[in-house]
This record gives sequence, structure tokens and C-alpha cells, in this order.
Amino acid sequence: MLEMFLFIIGVYTFVFGRVSLPWNLSIDGWRARIAALFLMAPFPILFLLGRVIGRGVQDNTALSFYGIMELIIVILGVLGAVLFAYLTKPKSDETRNEAKNN
Repeated sequence: MLEMFLFIIGVYTFVFGRVSLPWNLSIDGWRARIAALFLMAPFPILFLLGRVIGRGVQDNTALSFYGIMELIIVILGVLGAVLFAYLTKPKSDETRNEAKNN
């Protein structure tokens, strides 16, 4: 369920090119679109994982494994987006130069 919410946020971010993340981190443009890919990634990964696990595995084992993997993949998607945004955030000098050019 959480991966669908992240996917919707990722699509919105990808289309509009702007996102505000925790810790007063706001990015836009190409940086936001790449961060959006991190946010959208857990949904297709977990969908394919669910299809693979559902074949030939006992229900109890599959559900416990899938629950753990869902949590790990969602956390990695959010951490990937936040880490990418933090590592590629423009410095204050770059922001001033971009404002002058526009």
C-alpha cells in the first residue's frame, strides 16, 4: 500500500519537476525527476516480486517474506531519493548564479 502512495508522489514529481523532502530539502528540475525515479521504483519491483513469490511457495512463507521485503524496498526507495537530493543539492553560489541568469 505504501509503495502505491510513493509511486503516485513519484509520478507527480516526475511530471512537475519539483519536490519537497524532509529536512528542509527542496529540489526541482532534473534532480527532482531522478529522485522521482527512486520513489517510483518500489512499486514495479514489489509487483514483480509478488508474482515470483506467489508461484510454488507456501502461503505463510510467502507472506512473511513479502512483508519484510516490502518494508526494506520502500525504505531503500525513500532513502535513495533523499540521499540523491542531498548529494546533488545546489550550493548557494549556484543558486545565485541561476537566479542572475534567469
